Amino acid sequence: MSTINNTSKLQPMGVGDILDTTFSLYRKHFLLFLGIASVYFFAILIEYSLKGFISGTIQKALIPSFTAMPFAIVSTSGVVLASATVYLGENITSSAALRQVFKRFFPILGSHLIWRMFLVFTFISISFSIILTIRQGASGILLGLIGFPIACYFLVCWVFHLPIVLLEEPRVGYALKRSSELVRGTWWQVVGILILILLTSYAIAVIFKVSLGFIFIFTKFAGNTDLRSIIEWSIMEKVLDTSNFFFYVIMTSADLILKALVLPIWVIGVTILYFDRRIRKEGSDIELTASIGEDV
Repeated sequence: MSTINNTSKLQPMGVGDILDTTFSLYRKHFLLFLGIASVYFFAILIEYSLKGFISGTIQKALIPSFTAMPFAIVSTSGVVLASATVYLGENITSSAALRQVFKRFFPILGSHLIWRMFLVFTFISISFSIILTIRQGASGILLGLIGFPIACYFLVCWVFHLPIVLLEEPRVGYALKRSSELVRGTWWQVVGILILILLTSYAIAVIFKVSLGFIFIFTKFAGNTDLRSIIEWSIMEKVLDTSNFFFYVIMTSADLILKALVLPIWVIGVTILYFDRRIRKEGSDIELTASIGEDV
């Protein structure tokens, strides 16, 4: 363990400061995050490839996701650890960050599975609410009104589970309780900042994909694909409808690469938000104890 005492610069931040710090860290340490994001690219490549070979709606939805999940968790955790390290003025390499993640993999996996369970429950409650509303009317809306807010509440309360497992105590119960304490009293504020971080990351990916598609349409390389199809594919993750196989391969590859490149943006943002919550709760003289900076 090493104690991080470089906290003199840590001050409460506004929304603009959080976003500015996020992009500043990503820009200054791009190669560091690129190395870690390559693991995530491998994860989504596995998921995309498996979906092409698996039949059945449920199997196609579950098997690829569960197969890719460990790689996605490792890469996301690696970005958390790396962003925390450089934010505190220390140095670390991509490989060192990933090695530190593997040392705490099972607590990370446990806390993330619990968080993911509530994420799945959120989507299930929405789906059942829509189905029951169509079939039975108001009772379906009632189910959504009960299940959706409960799931969302815990999703936000536990959003800092990864930074806590990696930077504080590697215990699942502690991580969830500690995250709830950091969010307590500022739930709506945290929700607003999280939405802004996620929308910013999402918008960057969509803009790049639409721009790339527009270039191909303008150069007559997109086959029968129009701009509307590109926008729907970019925003709603629909299957890209095109008669040009090479255009499909290029756009799909660009989509996977962009997802990997955008991952560090929102993960860094959440990590910076975690530090901001700690500073506001504990003051600027917080002492951070973590296994970072040891193995560089």
